[in-house]
Amino acid sequence: MLCLIASHEAKAHGLGARYDLPLPLWLYLLGAAAAVAASFIFLVLFRTSARPTGPRHLIFARGRLSAWLVAALQILSLGLFALIVTAGLIGNQNPFKNIAPVFVWVIWWVGMSFLAAFVVNPWRLVNPAVIAWEWVRLWAAWYWHLDRKRRPMARYPVCLGAWPACVLFLVMAWLELVAPQRDVPRNIALAGLAYLGLTCIGCHLFGPVVWLRNADPFSVAFGILGRFAPLQIAGKGLRWCWQLRPHAVGLLSDKPLPASLAAFTILMLATVSVDGLLETPAWAALVEGVSRAGAVGEGTGDVLATMLLGTAPLVFGGTYLVIIRMMRTASGEAEHPLGALAGQFVLSLVPIAIAYHLAHYLSFLLLAGQFAIPLASDPFGFGWDLFGTTLYRIDIGIVDARFVWLMAVGAIVVGHVLATWLAHETALAVFGTPKAARQSQGPMLVLMVGYTVLSLWILSQPIVEP
Repeated sequence: MLCLIASHEAKAHGLGARYDLPLPLWLYLLGAAAAVAASFIFLVLFRTSARPTGPRHLIFARGRLSAWLVAALQILSLGLFALIVTAGLIGNQNPFKNIAPVFVWVIWWVGMSFLAAFVVNPWRLVNPAVIAWEWVRLWAAWYWHLDRKRRPMARYPVCLGAWPACVLFLVMAWLELVAPQRDVPRNIALAGLAYLGLTCIGCHLFGPVVWLRNADPFSVAFGILGRFAPLQIAGKGLRWCWQLRPHAVGLLSDKPLPASLAAFTILMLATVSVDGLLETPAWAALVEGVSRAGAVGEGTGDVLATMLLGTAPLVFGGTYLVIIRMMRTASGEAEHPLGALAGQFVLSLVPIAIAYHLAHYLSFLLLAGQFAIPLASDPFGFGWDLFGTTLYRIDIGIVDARFVWLMAVGAIVVGHVLATWLAHETALAVFGTPKAARQSQGPMLVLMVGYTVLSLWILSQPIVEP
């Protein structure tokens, strides 16, 4: 799902050497699938009744964030945004000598995704576009003596739901994975300014709550990932509260997600899988074969990647709906609407997306993130050395292929086990009897096991020795 900062040939698993597995790859795939299946059997045998395990029932602690901390974070966010935009516009356009690419694609997008999933989702608090809009609005209200609580100018069309966020997220994925010159600092700065303008217009027309919930792809994506995190924050202005709960319980929803949000969740899973597929030797062979045949013309790789990115969400979504229909049939309770069931169970797929994201991008964060150290002293590429770190050299030995592979296997297995647990808990709450819940989970188990094998196969291709 993420493009890399260095060049169009860079890869998220570009470790320089591959890992020679001590066992055949098929044994790893079989063992991972068996672990997921074993977790399903355990849940069927020992988890036979629904209990209140949702986020409202498991709050460990809660409190209020300091207004000074909130103000400091918001000022820092605006300052960093201004730095990145300025560096992108007037700085050196070599991606290695400008802080914009590494900060946006590595520190912000990858790092923020990890932070939102495993600790807390701070995006609403530190979103520079929203902060700028709110500060300008308050200044205008003070200067022209306007009502600070003025209502939005228009009513957001209910029929749109979160479909605008889906469209923008797909566009963003294309810009990251396919678009030429996607790592040019000036292009990144212009994209940031476009996001600033679009967000300000949307917040002005419909209000920040409605706009961010339905049309801002980053807010929706980080919000879905943040359901997994133990720490939750909410508020506005300088008044923010926090609460602490166990991991993953935020994915146990009392009501189904709307169709648009369910589609967005599937879209996240599909795009990150597409990014992995684009790095496999099988994909390279396909592109080479089509290019030799001359069936597409110039830019064969980009055209095929665009086609894959456009069709993958449809394939993932269609497969998911088939599984949901099979679940309803297997449960013997055909009165449940298909759309409601799809929205109820889709959050159980979020741990899979998080696990794949961790397995695919942790090495990228640890390796490419080191570029931020020398660039912190020379963000514009003008030859400065503000903090004495310009001569820092990237340590590629911080991770190796063996670490990446073992971490990938562990993350994928744990993620799918958690997904199996969430699906089982949801089934117990949705279906009338433990028997119906147990029977409904057969198709979901097939989906989990199948995607476990597919995920590990995709991840193994750039890492392990053929």
